[in-house]
Order: sequence, then C-alpha cells, then structure tokens
Amino acid sequence: MASVIFSTLAWLLSPLWWLLSWVLSPVPLAALAVAIVLGYRYYTKDFDYWKSKGVPGPPAKFPWGHGFSTRSHEGRFPVTEFEDWLYNKHGGKKYCGYIEMRRPVLYVGDPDLIRAITVKDFDHFTDRRDLVLSKVFEKMLSILNGQEWKETRAVMSPSFSSSKLKAMHQLCLDNAAKLNQFLREEMQRKGEVELKDALGRFTMDNIASCGFGVNCNSFVDPNTEFATHASTLFKPPSGYAMFRLMVIMLFPKWIGDCLPDPGKAATDFFQRVVNKTVAHREQHGSEQRDFLQLLLETKNKDGQRALSDSSIVAQSVLFFLAGYDTTSSLLTFAGYALATSPDIQGAVQREIDEVLAKHDGRLTYDAVSEMTYLDRVLAETLRLYPTASRLERRCSKDYILPGTDVLVKRGMIVGMPVFTLHRDPDHYPDPLRFDPDRFLPEEKAKRHPCAYIPFGNGPRNCIAMRFALFEAKVAMIAVLRENSLKPGSSTPPPPLPHDPYAFLLKPKDPLFLKVVPRSGDEA
Repeated sequence: MASVIFSTLAWLLSPLWWLLSWVLSPVPLAALAVAIVLGYRYYTKDFDYWKSKGVPGPPAKFPWGHGFSTRSHEGRFPVTEFEDWLYNKHGGKKYCGYIEMRRPVLYVGDPDLIRAITVKDFDHFTDRRDLVLSKVFEKMLSILNGQEWKETRAVMSPSFSSSKLKAMHQLCLDNAAKLNQFLREEMQRKGEVELKDALGRFTMDNIASCGFGVNCNSFVDPNTEFATHASTLFKPPSGYAMFRLMVIMLFPKWIGDCLPDPGKAATDFFQRVVNKTVAHREQHGSEQRDFLQLLLETKNKDGQRALSDSSIVAQSVLFFLAGYDTTSSLLTFAGYALATSPDIQGAVQREIDEVLAKHDGRLTYDAVSEMTYLDRVLAETLRLYPTASRLERRCSKDYILPGTDVLVKRGMIVGMPVFTLHRDPDHYPDPLRFDPDRFLPEEKAKRHPCAYIPFGNGPRNCIAMRFALFEAKVAMIAVLRENSLKPGSSTPPPPLPHDPYAFLLKPKDPLFLKVVPRSGDEA
C-alpha cells in the first residue's frame, strides 16, 4: 500500500520537479536575472530626475522613491510627518522635487507659487491625479478632468447658492436638535461624551437627509445599513486594499480594473439608494429640496436633464463622502478647542445669545450668517487642524515655474502643503496657539491669501465649502446655546494630537468631553 501511495505522489510531483529543474538551469536563471535588472532599471530610470534639473529635494531611494523613513502602522504611511519632512528639511517651503515610487513629483510651498498654480495659471493645472478606486467614482466632480470637469462644475455650482442652502436650513436644524438631545442623554448615561462618535452621527444623518432625502436615524441605531456601508468606505486601506491602491497608482488603468474592488458592496449600496430614489421621484414627483433633487431639476439649454444617471449617482456619493467624515472632524476639533479655551467659548456663547435675541430666539438662516465670531472660530480650527494635509494638481500643459527655469511637464503631479503651511510660524506666529482673532479682517490683510487654503484654492476649490461651514455652524450653535463644553477626565492639553497616518486629519485617540447645561449667569 505504501509503495502505491509513494508511486502516486511521485507521479503527481514529477511535473513540478521537471519545472523546478528547468527554472534552475542556467538559461532560465540568466533570463530571470536579466528581467530583474531590466525591471529595476525601468523602475529607477527617473530617480535622478530632480537632481539633473538642479531642483532641491531628498535623494531617491528604492523602493518608495522618496527615501523617507517608511515607518508604518497597519500598512499606513505617516502623512503629516512626510509633509513636514519635505517642507522643513528639503526645501519644500519654497519648492522641491521628490520621487513617488517611480514618478517625479514637484512640491510647492511658496504662497506666490501656489497662487500661480491654482489661480493665475490655472489653465495649465486644470486636472487632478487619475485615481479611480471604484467604477461608481468615475464621474465624480473631484475626479473628472478637462472639459467634462468644467461642464459638470458649471452645472453643479448653482446647487450650493445661498437660496439652495436656505432650502436645506430646516433639515440642518432638525438634525442639530437631535444632536443636542443625544449629547444630553449620553451625559446622563455615561458622564462624558465621545465627541467624534456623536458628531459623526449628526453629519451622517444630516448628509443623508440633505443629500439623499434619507432618514438615517443613526442617533437611535448607529449600525444601520447606511452607516455600516459608510464606515467601509472610510476605512483606511491596508492589506489587499493597499496593494490594489499601489497597482492603480503604478500601472495602467486596465490593470487596476482587473482587481476586485474591496469596497464594491458599499458603493453598490449607495448606487442602489440613489437609483431607487431617482426612479421614485421621476415617477411620483417630489417636494424634497435636497441635493439629489437639485441635480434632478438641473436642465440644459434644450430643457433636458443636464446630468446623466451615472453622473447623478457619482455626485450624490461624492456629496456624502466629502461631507461626512470631514465635517465631523472639523466639529470635533472645534469642540475640543472651545472646551480647552473657556474664554473663547464664552465669547461664542455671548454672540449666540445676542444674535438670537435680535431674531426672537429663532435660529434663522440670517441669524446663522450674522455670527461672525463663530466664523473666525471655525476658520482658526481649520487653520490649526485642516482636513487635508495637501492639495494636488496635475499639469495639463507644459509650464515654467515662475521665477525659475524649472519645467513642469504635462502629466506631472504638483503637491502643495496645507497642514505644514498652516502651522508655519512665518505665517502664523505661535502657530500651535488657538486664536480666532487671527481671522479679523485687519489680521487677514497682513497675510498672503494662499497661506490659508483648507478648502483648496482657485476654480477647483471645494464646491460644497459653504454648505460644510453652514452645517458646522448650525451644529455648534444648537449645542452652545444651551450647553457648555468642558474637558473630560482624559482630555489632553492643546494642541489635540492627531493621527499621523490619516490623510484626512482626525484625532489620534477617542476624545471625551463633558457637555453640561449652561448656568443662569452664562445664559
């Protein structure tokens, strides 16, 4: 019996032995060695690109190109440390060049050059990096380039006008009232509130209602299908997802398209939600004044709907992705800043009281607009804790960097700092101190306008900026008109530590604060 088993195994393994013996013979080994050498030379052929052009920057190193210490956490990269390294150690405060795997990237930190790239010479930088992670994303405004981007932006811009924001005002008020109630209930249950979680529920519900007309109800159930799929899309890439991202960045699009999309179930869910809602509204009509309805009602010059079904799905998903986590992080950082700066919090509350008194206690759209000190608080929050660590543009036609002989070739990526720029003491003395008065008109006039770019700059800035700030103001007013924020038992001293591995800035650890009713003398 044993001899039969041995013979069978030998027969099954014989092709493998033959293959190994062939591979390990001189000719295949030599071919493999040549292939490795040619592959290495192809991968590293541009490693001396910036040095040959006389552009400062870190020396290129295999395999990542830039030579930065690749400390990682669960496959993630220390984003803000990398930005600081380029900006402060390799000339990025003016400009420098580095290699991203095998691609030369120009990094520009000088505000004059940032203004030239994003505004003055925008026709040379109309595009962004090609990075489509899901088929549903292909028609997103933030991903579109060229004429298609220009036309889609023109169609969508009216959806964020003052009149359209007013139409969403009541939805924001309703969700802010639910937030206020939830905070008080959490205090009764636990004595502290995990702020990012609470504010994430608010932005989830608010984006769902203002974007899709969907009642998400995450204050009652944080594990709804809507919330579950949303958390999948915001999960930092690691493992296979990180491998797929690198393939998409390094190789032609068709190769990345061959790899299964780990977020497909989530994107399919949102696609179904939007398509189902669109079909229902087209059949039965709708009186909703949400973002989706505004897109459906946008017509071209021939009276036809201006956007295709696929574009409407993409823009609706973009509205959610761009507004959910970013706004909850802004509110979390703002809440922390006020809790650790009671004098500033008191000034915000006095402004709220004074403005609401002029409007008979009603939080109208005009009342929200009149709270200019709160505007400065949010501006300073975005200065100290900007959502994105950098901006990027892709050169759409050859360009000479002003004041230099540096040629930016068509297709080259140009990165511009946000996080490190906002914390540069040359622009903001004592940069880690939270001070809303930096944004008084006379103080702003002393600074270069491109020293503050939390929403990007120029024609490709964030189209939903006004909505995001309006939504954040409504939430802050709803909470602070009745409550005060105070540090919790584990609240760290300022500035709040952030997760260095997150491309979109967020607190490093869960933040717990106390939300206490305002006393009589405060109110």
